[in-house]
Amino acid sequence: MKYNSFLGKLKTGISAILAGAGLLVSVCGCGSSGPAPVQTSLTPSADTGFVLYGTYDYDSSDTAVLVNKDTEGATLTFLNPDLGKRYTLGYDGTTGFYDRYGQLISLTQLSVGDIVDLRFVKEKRHLTMASLSSSAWIKESTDQYIFNDIKNEVTLGSDIYKLSDDLFCYSGKEELDHRELNSADILTFRGIGTTVLSVNVDKGHGYLRLSGHEYFVGGWIEIGTKNIQKITEDMLLTVPEGTYNIVVSGSGMNVDRSVTIKRGLETVMDLSDVVPETPKEGLVLFSITPAEATLYIDGEKADTSSAISLTYGLHQLMCTCDGYQTLTRYLSVGEANAGISITMEKEPEDVSGNGSSETSGTDAQTAQTTTTANNRVYINAPVGAECYVDGNYVGVVPCYFPKTEGSHVVTLSMSGYNTKSYTITVDSGASDMTFSFTDLERTT
Repeated sequence: MKYNSFLGKLKTGISAILAGAGLLVSVCGCGSSGPAPVQTSLTPSADTGFVLYGTYDYDSSDTAVLVNKDTEGATLTFLNPDLGKRYTLGYDGTTGFYDRYGQLISLTQLSVGDIVDLRFVKEKRHLTMASLSSSAWIKESTDQYIFNDIKNEVTLGSDIYKLSDDLFCYSGKEELDHRELNSADILTFRGIGTTVLSVNVDKGHGYLRLSGHEYFVGGWIEIGTKNIQKITEDMLLTVPEGTYNIVVSGSGMNVDRSVTIKRGLETVMDLSDVVPETPKEGLVLFSITPAEATLYIDGEKADTSSAISLTYGLHQLMCTCDGYQTLTRYLSVGEANAGISITMEKEPEDVSGNGSSETSGTDAQTAQTTTTANNRVYINAPVGAECYVDGNYVGVVPCYFPKTEGSHVVTLSMSGYNTKSYTITVDSGASDMTFSFTDLERTT
């Protein structure tokens, strides 16, 4: 009883002190269900310069994207997606943070890119409450997406979303142009309704450059089990970050090495220590159904009436036949004699009566594309950078390459600067297209 009496006197004393200082204080309790939509006025009755803020004290509200957390300066920066405006608010121990269900959380549980509902005192730039917006959605760690730069939209699974004009895209602590994303990146999307407001890179990409590989030009490079490309004299490949077993084959030789690709960095695989040997060859006998099918090996028509001599290593096979789906696969030759059986599948019936021209294959390099005759895609900036398109060198910027409909990865590299890549969408129109990108950043 004496203890309760003491607490009562202490509260009375504190109230008297605050009243004497000319402060009108609104004391509010914060339950686990989060703040109710109540607005109160907390204004000093005397000009003391001292104001106590509570979770319920605010004169402004907003739904915005969290774009920066400065814990040292105790500030948070937000982006209003409708106005494209950024603003910074201070926070302190009186600021309340909540999840989308109104449960109290800590600031560490709010992530850059989150869409949040805010209450704040505008004049003082003080944040009184931030909660994960209940109207926002999130699709975490997905690789099922297709960006369309021309329409400014993205397909997530079977749904199409508009990209906000002020889309916030970031990787680690770096803010990005969404065109810097690669189709192999693992991304988290956040948005409201049918509009994507922010994109976070969960797993990004780096770059692989071959050096001393002249004996392998015209051969193949296998990065993991999904990425296979033909080797050219000068190439710079965009590769998802991670450690890979990389196989390089050509001129009857195979080189197998483990290589680690780091996000945003360029890794060189040096093959100058490989001593060329007399190419080994194996005889391969093909059995193809239907018999009238045509086989192409590394782009050249092959006579399958007898065994074919192929150098050891990887070779690209493509079978075509009227009424059947085009089949593309890769063959690794490593024995003196081998037999390969290929059975093609018939084209599915087209109920619309318009015919079918689907192409099947093992990777994007084998997909059929449409090249617009005499039209070009121009890259005008950054001037002086080496330009690679889908891993192959095309020239020094400003430069151009033949216009081919579809998605392409443009990689820009310059000594002393960080390499960057952009994914662009090229249309099928009979006109040239021009792209300019920001200057490369110096390597630190």
